[in-house]
Amino acid sequence: MTEKQQNNMMPSLELINEVQQFLYREARHHDNEEFRDWLDMLTEDIHYWMPYRYQRYRRNEKEPTIYDTAYYNDDMECLKKRILRTETGTCWSEDPATRSAHVVTNIEVEFTDKPDEFRVYSLNTVHRNINEDEEHTMIGHRTDILRRVNGVLKLAKRKIILDQNIFTNKSLNVYL
Repeated sequence: MTEKQQNNMMPSLELINEVQQFLYREARHHDNEEFRDWLDMLTEDIHYWMPYRYQRYRRNEKEPTIYDTAYYNDDMECLKKRILRTETGTCWSEDPATRSAHVVTNIEVEFTDKPDEFRVYSLNTVHRNINEDEEHTMIGHRTDILRRVNGVLKLAKRKIILDQNIFTNKSLNVYL
């Protein structure tokens, strides 16, 4: 099936709803610090990637590669280590804990050339509150690959492009 044919095929309302519920559940797990539950929503070969955004003139625009600087360029092992570090209680930037609210919107679902995988575009806003008086809002455009594994959707790939060029947060202990 060509890319043009794929784009002309509309996913069913059932599939769109299933994807939306997946993304909303994922956001709830993040906000409630249910990181082990979130890990269960990922494939073993997950690639979770948030490249650094370079400000460039339009004529010099280039797509980032996995070899460029990134805030995240993680596989399952890296994500587990990050979560384990938070769970130890010795992570200074998480004591007191970050409070976050994730909002997922503008969700689009497309078929891929693999019948068990779907490309999902979304816009994610994360509001963070740290300590008593620090607040940050991050807005990211996401491109995901969701894969059906044993009948259940799981996140296989995520690329996040932040709208911010300069990241002023002291830490990045939230997932977008």
